[in-house]
Amino acid sequence: MADINRQKLRSVSDLVRKGGKLLGEPCPKCGGVIVQYQGRNICANCDDLSLIEKTRMAPAPTDISARLRNLASSKIEETAKRLESETDPEKQVRLAELLLRYIEILDKVAKYDKRGAQKEEQQQAGATATTTTANAGASSS
Repeated sequence: MADINRQKLRSVSDLVRKGGKLLGEPCPKCGGVIVQYQGRNICANCDDLSLIEKTRMAPAPTDISARLRNLASSKIEETAKRLESETDPEKQVRLAELLLRYIEILDKVAKYDKRGAQKEEQQQAGATATTTTANAGASSS
């Protein structure tokens, strides 16, 4: 039994190290720890963590967003430096248009991140309401 608990603890900590997030609310089924990992809520007790760790999952949206932000930012820097030294007006126009596209990418990623954060807040608010309702029902029994 202690080995099973140690293995679950190790699995949960591995998920957190890989970018998972411990949620403040317990599992509504068993009261266990819930980790949000790559868009999924995973209970340390109810879910088979060994299968989750072995399954190759898509990168989390936040990882993709961060990579896109970094890439677009570095491309903006590179393009701005090229634009500063460019004397050909036609090439300046193309570089300026490219800068605008990179800025559009940053703007779209920021909007995507904002929508994702709002959805996460709504999910957490819903989980809190569910837990509160469940607790109220249990205390009235």
